Amino acid sequence: MTISVWQRTKAHEVIRCDVAIIGAGITGLSAAIECEAKGLTCAIVEASWAGSKASGRNAGFLIRGAASNYALSCDMYGRDTTRELWQWTEDNIRELRALGLESTPGFRSLPSCVGAMAQDELDELVRSRDMMHEDGLECELVDSSSGIDDALWRSGKVLGGLLNPNDAVCSPYELVGLLSAQLSATPLFEDAEVYRIEVDDSGCVVRTRGIEVRASRVLVCTNAYGAGLCPSLVEVVKPNRGQMCAVRPANPDDAELLCSYYLNHGSEYIRRGEPGEVIMGGARTYHADEEATKSDDVTSTVQNHLEEFIRELVTTDYVVTARWSGTMGFTRDALPVIGAVDPAQCPGDGRVWFCGGLTGHGMSMGYKTGRHAIRVMIEGERTMFGLDRFGSGAG
Repeated sequence: MTISVWQRTKAHEVIRCDVAIIGAGITGLSAAIECEAKGLTCAIVEASWAGSKASGRNAGFLIRGAASNYALSCDMYGRDTTRELWQWTEDNIRELRALGLESTPGFRSLPSCVGAMAQDELDELVRSRDMMHEDGLECELVDSSSGIDDALWRSGKVLGGLLNPNDAVCSPYELVGLLSAQLSATPLFEDAEVYRIEVDDSGCVVRTRGIEVRASRVLVCTNAYGAGLCPSLVEVVKPNRGQMCAVRPANPDDAELLCSYYLNHGSEYIRRGEPGEVIMGGARTYHADEEATKSDDVTSTVQNHLEEFIRELVTTDYVVTARWSGTMGFTRDALPVIGAVDPAQCPGDGRVWFCGGLTGHGMSMGYKTGRHAIRVMIEGERTMFGLDRFGSGAG
């Protein structure tokens, strides 16, 4: 969305703080929690409302790992980085539990299962199991004889899967609420879309409709929308829409999925939702050009494809109860990015930073990564997510 010159009203309130955070999703709220823990003053400005974008629109998976399975990730990143990444996501889930996520109504401890519907992926999962055990990571290889009796396994379409026993699901919107509730001294300004970031000798100025935030540093946590404020990110973080639907099977037993499932190398994902309900998402990889967009509309092409999967894997007798989408920020190597960037109007001089590009795994990485970004920005903590790895986009 753009803001006309007529809407750029003179600020009626000026906020002064150490860190201005743009974006009130999981990452931005988590960054603010870290600021408070370190005694830094901060303010959050959000274009819509907290959790209005992908943080409140995803499927609610708290699943260990990254977009690729462990074996493929080792091939991509190397063994040490992959082990560290898996531990990162385990820590993220554990820290959210400690924060009280288990007390939210939508939380369930539920194993995740990376399911293979083709032999080549099953071979990768066997290799993943062996490598994970060598690296001290708990997992189990399962198949139709393992006693997991639900609609997905009864379909006969899944050849086998890699079970992560300590994962969970939740309502992502409740997670946003939990994170917001942790903040005791940080103001959150909603309906405050930023139209300019300025940097001068006195610091940074974040300009929104009606509010002006003056800070020593700025952290942009707008994920897929980062290039709107920092054009140098346009080739670093790409928007990709993820569409989902919720269905209610006529037979309630068909909704009792015993794991949350990732299928076809994570292209599709399915879990139980409210009692008697199944949530299905994905099919983006089959319509990649169409889904490379910031729009949060749903399309009949992808929604029909999702229903094909429901009929194939769960039931042919159901009613659709909801359709929605969320726009995610993807990077070339599927890892988040943290680093200094230049805002649109001026050189950032190392005072404007970006944290995002979680590539569909914001639930599993966002809390820990947002807090980590503050420590990287303020203290120079070592990071495996440095923006400089792309050789561009740095301020």
